[in-house]
Amino acid sequence: MTPLNLLLFGGLGLLVGLWHFGSLHWLSQRLVSAEGPNWRTVLPVQLLRIAVLVGACWWAVRFGAWPLLALALGIVAARVVLIRRARRTEGNPVQP
Repeated sequence: MTPLNLLLFGGLGLLVGLWHFGSLHWLSQRLVSAEGPNWRTVLPVQLLRIAVLVGACWWAVRFGAWPLLALALGIVAARVVLIRRARRTEGNPVQP
């Protein structure tokens, strides 16, 4: 496995993670809205979130442990980015 391939898997993990955690934020806003959740929208989005994450991990593991680790690190990095952005927009200081 070349370093370029690991970078590509890390980038894919970052994109999947941004979508996964971004859609989680969207989904949680719909679940706690005053109108109540629209289950025709919420349930398919939740299932799609899980399917995309499992599919990306399954695809990466077919290439070995290192690509899976790079994908996971990208997903964790996306989580960190989105949490920091959420704290900044809410006016809370970013914890180091």
